[in-house]
Amino acid sequence: MNANDPVQRLSTIACREHLTLGGMGMADFALMLGAAALAFDDDKAMSERDVNERLIAWLDTVGAMLASDHVELRRWLVDNGVLARDGYGRVYTRGVPRPEIANAMASLVGHDLRAIVCDARASHAQRREARKAQWSQAR
Repeated sequence: MNANDPVQRLSTIACREHLTLGGMGMADFALMLGAAALAFDDDKAMSERDVNERLIAWLDTVGAMLASDHVELRRWLVDNGVLARDGYGRVYTRGVPRPEIANAMASLVGHDLRAIVCDARASHAQRREARKAQWSQAR
């Protein structure tokens, strides 16, 4: 396993629960914001409602390990340049993220993030159940 491989790192993070973005190291933080950014089209302007719907769906799948809601995640994305909004907060577009987030985005493009996370979580659950069964038999 290559610790520098973003896809492998996403698989590892996916097995965790109740993670907070503010409590992550910079590399994992950038990876998660980069993954969230891929839920948005490059050139499409969106309403706040559209952004919220995409983030809710993302948090239910790829971002399931995060202890965050769509509003907090949207703020993180705006504050870090991933999303840009107009002066009235009504129209959102893809922004210009910090370099580490842009690099994370580039490394994840073309990968099925939903499948990666779902497979990692399912595999983790199977291993956990096997350990639990083994422990029960040993008692």
